[in-house]
Amino acid sequence: MRPQKIAIALPLEETLLGPLHEWGRKFDFTHVQSVHFIHVVKKNITPLEFGLVESPDDGTYEEMVPTLKKFLKEEARKIIPAAYSGKIEFHITKDFHPEEEVIDILKNIQATLIVVATRGKHGFEGLFHSSFTDYMVKFAPCDVFVVRPEIPTTEHFTQAP
Repeated sequence: MRPQKIAIALPLEETLLGPLHEWGRKFDFTHVQSVHFIHVVKKNITPLEFGLVESPDDGTYEEMVPTLKKFLKEEARKIIPAAYSGKIEFHITKDFHPEEEVIDILKNIQATLIVVATRGKHGFEGLFHSSFTDYMVKFAPCDVFVVRPEIPTTEHFTQAP
């Protein structure tokens, strides 16, 4: 098996991080050459009376970067086993289209696999929701491994007599 370059699209939502931690505990990293943690800050344009406002602006984004780097490093420790001896890199950027930015990063690093977490929206709920995961499955230049959300446990219901 050739050495792998794995990318992990790291979200900020706590509900998506737990399944990534679990995946990392189960995954065999012995053939992994490098792991790339990717986080893209979504830029937005808001029209106001006096013109368009981009958020976050460059100054705000630069202030966010150290906190995001620290967060990514902390999460990397929860996902990657301590015995892993390969290279770990962090990619933090901003873009109006985070999906396309991630695709560009995957091409640049020549990733063999990207790991993404999904919210698991299906049916009518997912019909009108544009999914980062769906975009990766359709357009990623490498294999995509989708980590599903934890399934909440349900209490056993008893039928009334």
